[in-house]
Amino acid sequence: MKKGIVTKPETRWVRSSEPVAVNVDKTVVMMSLTQGKYYGLEGPGGRIWALLETPQTLGSLCAELEKEFEVDPETCERDVEEFVGSLLRESLVRVVE
Repeated sequence: MKKGIVTKPETRWVRSSEPVAVNVDKTVVMMSLTQGKYYGLEGPGGRIWALLETPQTLGSLCAELEKEFEVDPETCERDVEEFVGSLLRESLVRVVE
């Protein structure tokens, strides 16, 4: 994963409790009071956010996303890992031990 985030197959992620998120039309709008930022997620990003309500691995996220979106396994893994890495850097998700 880019920017020093190491992922193992058994690594599980879950949403952090801090960001406030609501669905507006087909967009997830979030506000992080800690970060002082707003975020908007659409399409696969919004779906990943919904799935991260419970702890998920890269494999479990991609298994669901491959059913719902036209994406091959390699692309899914690369894109999901990069996306979740960006959520981790913003403290919107956390690793579950």
